[in-house]
Amino acid sequence: MPRYLCWPIHRERLAKGLDGWPHPVSRTALPLAMSVTGVPCLLRELHGVEPARMLAAYDALSEESIYLRFMRAKRTPPPEQVAQFLDYNPDHQISLLLTDLAGQPLAQAQSIRRRLHPDRAEFACIVADHFQHKGAGRRILLSLALLARADGILDWTAEVLAQNRPMLTLLKRLGLPLTLVTGREMVFVRLDLSVLDPWLPVPPAGPFKTKGE
Repeated sequence: MPRYLCWPIHRERLAKGLDGWPHPVSRTALPLAMSVTGVPCLLRELHGVEPARMLAAYDALSEESIYLRFMRAKRTPPPEQVAQFLDYNPDHQISLLLTDLAGQPLAQAQSIRRRLHPDRAEFACIVADHFQHKGAGRRILLSLALLARADGILDWTAEVLAQNRPMLTLLKRLGLPLTLVTGREMVFVRLDLSVLDPWLPVPPAGPFKTKGE
């Protein structure tokens, strides 16, 4: 039997997570320099990154990290899959990359708008093995959440493996209103992004409309 678990907004935790660093409130603010646990970093969109650099970062990930993020065994993706990952439609997707100053990828996160429900989006995140437990996951997810909300997204959803405890713990610690529907192997996650409005300089855009709607 699935279990439904809910956590309301934790304003103090959310405010603390957003305090002390130059979080983006629009895509025009990118790239953005910041420090993560004392490491100078650059937050940018994934567009324009060399495929070879992303493939090298993928190859450096452990089997466990790959399985928890992609829910499959590690294997080298074909060139067409890499090209599709890097060349996305900005009207439907926001993809962020956190790198060091040498351009080495440290974390990546993406938000993909649902076509039938334009105020909802699916999100995902992964952090390089050597940079985990340093706050990079929280930083890139909050950055992405702000940009998604500014783009009109209300609900963020994801499917997370039940064994992916680090990600589930991270989501609980963001401070955003959180709903979990737990199963034996998968956990359905929903985050309410509307509480981010006070951190945005202008009201979020209305629901996205495709041509002809």
